[in-house]
Amino acid sequence: MTDFAHETGDTFYAHTDEAAAMANPFFPRRVAHGYLLVTWAAGLFVDPAPGPVLANYGLENLRFITPVTYDDQIRVTLTAKQITPRVTDEYGEVARDCVLHNQEDEIVAPYDVLTLVAKSWPAA
Repeated sequence: MTDFAHETGDTFYAHTDEAAAMANPFFPRRVAHGYLLVTWAAGLFVDPAPGPVLANYGLENLRFITPVTYDDQIRVTLTAKQITPRVTDEYGEVARDCVLHNQEDEIVAPYDVLTLVAKSWPAA
């Protein structure tokens, strides 16, 4: 987590200073960056091979509810909630409900992932 802080320049004390984080009423100790958690969550559900998902193009309604510390575990639940065809015959939009949980099954962050998906994909 500290590597992420230094690579991105987001060296907010809650991510880099244990004592200062613990003095904050919101954090039990040094915590992960929320955007790092969202990136890790994507890694849990994104298939690296070319396929019908063409691109993630947005997040909506992202809220960080429960802090994640350096010894926590995360998991993600992903559910398609809206499919919107586009005028084009090539792709449509899929909105997915994404919920990030910690090892205690507490909600860490709920949000919507917006994707562009091919309407057809060649068989492998």
